[in-house]
Amino acid sequence: MEAGGVKLLKSKWFWVVAFGSLFAFSIDLWAWDWVEPSLFGLPYVVTYIAVLEAALFVLFFLFAKYYWIDAEEGNT
Repeated sequence: MEAGGVKLLKSKWFWVVAFGSLFAFSIDLWAWDWVEPSLFGLPYVVTYIAVLEAALFVLFFLFAKYYWIDAEEGNT
């Protein structure tokens, strides 16, 4: 019997919402022309993109670990 968190990570709809949300956050319409320095004198967008890329890395890692099915295991 799987724990609730692992069962959630094996749901197709969880991944649709997770990657869809990340895509929506990457469309930066709310601060299109804002170039105020925020971190180490860099524009905020550099920090924002770095955070999005880190989130994408974590999502891909979890997706590969819990959702992709190994060809030897078959479809379960």
